[in-house]
Amino acid sequence: MDGKEILGHIASLKDNVRQYLETKISYYGILAFEKAVKLLSLIMANVVIITLLLLALLFLSGAAAITIGELLGTPIWGMLIVGGFYLLLSLFFVAMRKRIFGRMAIKAVLKMLVDEDAETK
Repeated sequence: MDGKEILGHIASLKDNVRQYLETKISYYGILAFEKAVKLLSLIMANVVIITLLLLALLFLSGAAAITIGELLGTPIWGMLIVGGFYLLLSLFFVAMRKRIFGRMAIKAVLKMLVDEDAETK
């Protein structure tokens, strides 16, 4: 092999490496976009579900407060009892937030990553 052939192979190799790197960058860009779309759709679905559940809880709480108020003879007592229940429930969740929500978040992220890794293989 003479010097010109070697230089030609080196130039060809350089072009192939550049094309390979550009393809890899494009692939990772598309992969990041796909993961972002999946995350956004998951968030949107959860927001819709949580909103509907909160509306149901609002109406059920109102019905419970009215019923308790009628049983006790004063509507204000029903409202106070239901409000106190939610206050105690909120204090419980504030006290246990790291144990409950930390584990849930870790499990959700791990599940999403493991499922995506299984899909790519």
